Amino acid sequence: MSQEGQMRQGESNMSQEGQRRQGESGQDQRPGLEGHTGPITIGEALAVVGIKNPNKQVDLVVVSAVRSAEGRATGVGEGVPGGPATQLQQVIERRTYGLEDEHRMAQILSRAKDIPALQKVVNMRDAHKVAEAEMRNDSTGNIDPNGIAASMTRAAEYNAAQGHVNPQEQ
Repeated sequence: MSQEGQMRQGESNMSQEGQRRQGESGQDQRPGLEGHTGPITIGEALAVVGIKNPNKQVDLVVVSAVRSAEGRATGVGEGVPGGPATQLQQVIERRTYGLEDEHRMAQILSRAKDIPALQKVVNMRDAHKVAEAEMRNDSTGNIDPNGIAASMTRAAEYNAAQGHVNPQEQ
């Protein structure tokens, strides 16, 4: 299957998950952080992944997806200087050299919601670009249903359904 076909399949599965959540309660459940209201930002979507995956190992797939999300928020491909992607990359580098690193993905990503540069409201174009980065760096070419791209897609779907972003301009 082509990368584009895999992306469509992954997006379809994520859309079905969003429809399932909506159907359970009769209304859109906000897939962001508990207690937060309003549109979901890129920083919040990243924080959700960290909280829901507290012991997930940091790998290149995660780093590239976070870097892509940062790039979408800032408009700069390199993302946020010293931001979550850089911190996650440092975890991998320390591990490569056999150094112990007490930082977990959850600790790093949970702080993303507080970074001003990541306060951009998530739209579907952001989610698509992050999905492309995640699939490109995954050995199977898939999207982790609990990963960055899935969180971004759920956030974008919610934002569009609630009128926080214009689906026609995405």
